[in-house]
Amino acid sequence: MLASIIPSESRLKRSLILNLNKVPTQQPTMSWQQLRNYMEQWTWRDARTGSERTGFNPPEGAKEVRQKPFYFQAITIKGEVLGGEAICLKVFRNLHQRMIRFTESGQIRRIRDYLVMEVNGIRVVTH
Repeated sequence: MLASIIPSESRLKRSLILNLNKVPTQQPTMSWQQLRNYMEQWTWRDARTGSERTGFNPPEGAKEVRQKPFYFQAITIKGEVLGGEAICLKVFRNLHQRMIRFTESGQIRRIRDYLVMEVNGIRVVTH
């Protein structure tokens, strides 16, 4: 009776092989309309616990509030690939654009949401 509950070695090997075939082979993708989830995050020190938290709306009593930088790659209007680590300063929702500042150089640019190719290693799909 106990032998029927414990799987045999060959049965375990077969289940591992079947599970390996289900591993996704494509890179994760997201829609360009979900860029806010990656580009507009904040980090802050929680006053109650003292731990560093990440999210969208820091509470009023939070200390050390700052924007979380993200890495992105985008295509410019001229067709050049633009990329680097930046923070989002402002969002123009009607135009589908955002104003970003590069963390290393301090340069400020406007990028179009539908021309972004990658954010933090996740490919962005334009419909």
